[in-house]
Amino acid sequence: MTWLWIGIAAVVLLAAVSQGDNRKKNGTKQVNSHWIYHPHVIESDSYECSHCHSRFRKESANCPKCGTRMFGKTVTDETEWMDEEEELDIIFDDD
Repeated sequence: MTWLWIGIAAVVLLAAVSQGDNRKKNGTKQVNSHWIYHPHVIESDSYECSHCHSRFRKESANCPKCGTRMFGKTVTDETEWMDEEEELDIIFDDD
């Protein structure tokens, strides 16, 4: 009878481990996958995949390049926008 309970526990454990392996094989990443929004002044805005760092014009449920499922909220990165604004100030001699 004890061996039966040990066998059931082993099957449940193996099922949980194999489910985690399937997620890794499918190329999905759970916790940290999200879009990084890059607003621009001169260029068109872009969205960057936090997993493979490829950029696209719009966000989607999965990254078109690496296939990672996006679970997190979109994060805005305004550093490039600020750099472009400073460049425009230099060009037009604004202070």
